[in-house]
Amino acid sequence: MTRTIKPPLNLLTMTAILIASLIVGCTAATLAPTTALQPTPAPLNVALVLARGGLGDKAFNDSAYSGLQRAEKDLGAKIATIDFKDGDAQIDQVRDAAKKDFVLIIAIGSENANPIKKVAPEFPNKAFAIIDTSVDAPNVVSITFRELEGDFLAGALTALLSKNGKVGFLGGADLLVIKRIEHGWKQGVLYANPKAQILSEYIAGKDDFSGFAKPDVAKHLTTKMYNDDAEAVYAAAGGSGLGAIEAAKRSKKLIITTGTDQRYLAPDVVVTSRIKNMGAAVFTLISELKALKLRPGARELDYKSGGIGLAPYEGVLVSSDVAAKFKTIVDDMDAGKIAVEVYKP
Repeated sequence: MTRTIKPPLNLLTMTAILIASLIVGCTAATLAPTTALQPTPAPLNVALVLARGGLGDKAFNDSAYSGLQRAEKDLGAKIATIDFKDGDAQIDQVRDAAKKDFVLIIAIGSENANPIKKVAPEFPNKAFAIIDTSVDAPNVVSITFRELEGDFLAGALTALLSKNGKVGFLGGADLLVIKRIEHGWKQGVLYANPKAQILSEYIAGKDDFSGFAKPDVAKHLTTKMYNDDAEAVYAAAGGSGLGAIEAAKRSKKLIITTGTDQRYLAPDVVVTSRIKNMGAAVFTLISELKALKLRPGARELDYKSGGIGLAPYEGVLVSSDVAAKFKTIVDDMDAGKIAVEVYKP
């Protein structure tokens, strides 16, 4: 039997929701210019600047790329991707892209904030966008996600899956976004089981983005938590999450992942994934560009807008008792009965 909790909508429906959300989000928190970033029609040439880990991470980058591919197919966009490089080399890459005939350059991830911040002012007539962090500039669209409610639900399910009350969290690096994810997840864990024991491991230290591309380290740390009797782990580690999944397979224990729906990678252990709809955000930006409606400013997508959600989960991994308890929590969240505390560094 298959049970579905906040299922991801098909991309067409999701895009419609996100377009509405993004347009509404252009009010209070944006620079609110009266003119679009692309004032005249032009070839729809779009570059996607990837985060660390690149294509094939089965998570963050692949999700964003799916939106780029959709734009190529449905909107006639000519697309290109730019792999991540460290330090000034990344700034140079973004600058080189801005010199070409791209009418929109979309960067993803916090590690690309500084390159966009540096390069965008040098090309005031070029449109830029960044997803999952913010850059304040008159020609930059910033899209962030409020993950709290989605992570809370993932935490509640993690706790309910653990019979001994011990669970684990795997973070890719000591970054604000990962700390925020862990904060929301922990609240969900303790909501479902106030006596839960929580283990926590981080692949990399402060502001070290390399942690999202170290699956071997992720496998080691996740295995360590399983060996310490954690019965379910929540992994927020980008491409390194593939190593965490391998650890779950070897240990024959459960895992919930983040980014995209990764159940197909290991259906015997991946219960569900907390999804961040990067692809729909990318497609929406390009749709607005084509319609000459793309405007700079800060926008936020959340659980209610469909920007964040949980993939369906399979009954074979979730007992009917756990499913019933979790459904009550989800219903309370949807009804506004649960308030998730915002992370304060």
